[in-house]
Amino acid sequence: MEDVTDTVFRRMVQSAGAPDLMVTEFTSTDGLCTAGRPRVIGRLRFTPGEKPLLAQVWGNSPERYRRVASEIREMGFDGLDINMGCPVRKIVSRGSCSALIQNPALAAELIAAAKEGAGDLPVSVKTRIGISASRAEEWLGFLLAQGLAALTVHGRTVSQQSDGEADWSTVALAVRLRDEAGLATRIVGNGDVRSADVFHRRARETGADGVMIGRGVFEDLFVFRSIRDSSTADFSALTSGQKIDWFRRHIELHVQTWGTAGRFDTLKKFAKTYLRAFEGAGRLVDAVMHTRTHAAAREVLDAWIAGRPAIAEAVPR
Repeated sequence: MEDVTDTVFRRMVQSAGAPDLMVTEFTSTDGLCTAGRPRVIGRLRFTPGEKPLLAQVWGNSPERYRRVASEIREMGFDGLDINMGCPVRKIVSRGSCSALIQNPALAAELIAAAKEGAGDLPVSVKTRIGISASRAEEWLGFLLAQGLAALTVHGRTVSQQSDGEADWSTVALAVRLRDEAGLATRIVGNGDVRSADVFHRRARETGADGVMIGRGVFEDLFVFRSIRDSSTADFSALTSGQKIDWFRRHIELHVQTWGTAGRFDTLKKFAKTYLRAFEGAGRLVDAVMHTRTHAAAREVLDAWIAGRPAIAEAVPR
């Protein structure tokens, strides 16, 4: 996910309870093939401990897909995932991501180019089910005909953004279409999975081969652990000190990976992931959000642990 699922957070997720597979931030094929490359190549940074790992890309140039897919294969990723689901207006207006739902001819060209460049590396697609209204049967059937290794279905239209409830019947539909066509494509469902109970229920109801969790991990960092072990308490059950310690570990790993120059504002997006469900958490998050450096953020957390919340609030200002 944009600006959050970088190599640092993926390693934190791994230590909290690893999923079976992870995906990079979505990365622009145009950015990788132009002067903007230095700004975007970091999205594909990873360590061996994060594998198996898919590189997720977006764009609308078949030639650039071919070049990037070849590079991704050489970098050692375990697969390439094409984003046809991002609903952000400025991206859709360029004819990329969810806009491809209205341009199946180009979508097919992009998939073919990616498969050509990827060689024996699996190519998959993540998609929504329509623009303003669902066209799931037509669109999912079309994608299945492209010979994908996997298809992830987010059961919302573009116009829904993240609102409303994801329609998991469309995931079951993809499974049925796949089975009727006798294809080997793995079907993955996505949308509103925030707990182990919901994970197991959706998998059971749809017959999907996998369930993707996105925003849910920010609400419970232990969600993947609890899926494997129902006796695991969720992240909210930790003490405030333990939660702060997790955030400190993230900050330290962030510095080790990216240094202290730049990227700090991105780090703030994780404050609510760690600092939640304890008295005064909101004030502590607010204090962190007003800091401008890793050192200042650490000082705020240290002050809180030491029982000086008033100091913690005063430090960043």
